[in-house]
Amino acid sequence: MLHGKDIAMRSLARLVGRAAVTALCVSLLDVPQLAAQENSDDPPFPAAESVIVDGDGAVELHVVDMPLATVLRMLSVQGRKNIIATPAVEGTVTADLYNVTFDQALRAVLVTNNCDHRMQGDFIYVYTREELADMQAAATPVASRVYRLNYIRAVDVVAAIAPLMSDDGKISQSPDAEAGLEIKLSDVGGDSYAHQDFIVVHDYPERLDAIGELLRTIDVQPLQVLVEATILRARLTDDNALGVDFSLVGGVDLELLGGTSIGVQNLSVGALPTDRFEKFNSTATTDFASNVPDGGFTLGIIKDHVAVFLRALEQITDTSVIANPKVIALNKQSANIIVGRRDGYITTTVTETQAVQKVEFLETGTQLTFRPFIGTDSFVRMELHPEDSVGGLTAAQLPFEQTTEVTTNVIVRDGHTILIGGLFREVGSESRSQLPLLGDVPWLGDLFRSKNDSLDREEVIILLTVRIIDNHERYAELSAQARDDIELSRVSLRRSAMWHSRERIAQSHYRSALDLQAQGQNALALWNARMAVHNHPRFVSAIKLVQEIQQADEWEDNTGVASDFIDNLIDNDPRGADR
Repeated sequence: MLHGKDIAMRSLARLVGRAAVTALCVSLLDVPQLAAQENSDDPPFPAAESVIVDGDGAVELHVVDMPLATVLRMLSVQGRKNIIATPAVEGTVTADLYNVTFDQALRAVLVTNNCDHRMQGDFIYVYTREELADMQAAATPVASRVYRLNYIRAVDVVAAIAPLMSDDGKISQSPDAEAGLEIKLSDVGGDSYAHQDFIVVHDYPERLDAIGELLRTIDVQPLQVLVEATILRARLTDDNALGVDFSLVGGVDLELLGGTSIGVQNLSVGALPTDRFEKFNSTATTDFASNVPDGGFTLGIIKDHVAVFLRALEQITDTSVIANPKVIALNKQSANIIVGRRDGYITTTVTETQAVQKVEFLETGTQLTFRPFIGTDSFVRMELHPEDSVGGLTAAQLPFEQTTEVTTNVIVRDGHTILIGGLFREVGSESRSQLPLLGDVPWLGDLFRSKNDSLDREEVIILLTVRIIDNHERYAELSAQARDDIELSRVSLRRSAMWHSRERIAQSHYRSALDLQAQGQNALALWNARMAVHNHPRFVSAIKLVQEIQQADEWEDNTGVASDFIDNLIDNDPRGADR
């Protein structure tokens, strides 16, 4: 066993040997570099690899590629700390630390080697991060928690919470709902999932708490927008037509030809008499007035051998169509509204073996398709497709359509109205029929020609107003008020019917029954209530009043073999008392 004196001597020899090595390394350096270091204000390089802990606990550490286990042992000896590392803790340390705390120095050498430590009493245990994760997993068992979703889809939540889950976490979700609305009488959902969306998460409790906090933030009620589109379609048609017809018969009187006229509007000449064939006869006829459309002004003169007819027309048509569809939609959800008609037509597909017919529909009228993207700054980006069209089927059952539509993306502030489409179109045409040369003679040429001028002007304006609905209670109040207004309109329309109609008589008896019941005259009130039901058998309020006065329900027995069988089966069921 070594005595204290021997231990001191050996430590001194170790220090002397280290100093000799240091002196040898220094002697190999260039003299100018040493002189520059001596004259510099920077602190000198450490003479050797060392860990020093002073009396105040400040640590100075200088190591180069030293094994981590050795650095931990030096910190333990110099700092007089109990440090225990697992066999998996390994690596090297290169660092120069000045005047740091013991904890800072320990963390600095551990973090660079993917390690960490835990304090337990007077001991410091050093582990790799993988070992700490395994220890935490063993100490904290995985729990399960169900999160029910109100407004967000389960498939979207799975992607949102994935970064918060640990490697041991698992997640399951409810089935997806049916996509969109399918208008099929034979399929109304079937066995599709009918509950709220949910997710089931299996993970550590602290992870579950973080996931729950995230869901409370993102699973909130979405915003809605009220979109009002105004589509103005104005059309002006201006037609002017003028035509002159004349018939000139030479050598024979119109009476001999059996000439006839319909209201002195045109002339029909019969066959030429046989006793006039040897005479000189002639005829000249124009047919310009037939170019003038029906209507307008007609003037006819027939005298002896001459018939003159003049027709003139000026027709102006001014048509304005205003469509004003309104619809509410959720944020990022498509919406479509159509006010118009659907015309069915048959399409035939012919193959080598068969011909298949299919009924398709042409939709015309006013349509609005849009998708809102609501921002937090009171602005809304809108994907829009307003359309106003007319059309139908030809005699050959082929569809035709004349449409005005716009497809665009716009940004609009809440409550503002913008013009998203405007179209102005004007078509003018002029047609002329005349006799060659004679029709070009000034003034006199009007007798030998007809003119038809038309002007077709069409203008389409599309306006859009978007309002963000953030006060649902106020919106519900206004909706209820609109419902009451419609009910008042319906009642007013009913009251405008003739007094002797059965519904008016039923209403009169019902009001009389209510007044008599309030006066305590139940017999007369019952008679009036029954008269109201007699005149209006589906008058539910009157039927309830009869039951109230009689204090009994007027149900008739539903007789029948099947009904009696079921009633007897229920009455004799021994489990009936337990249900």
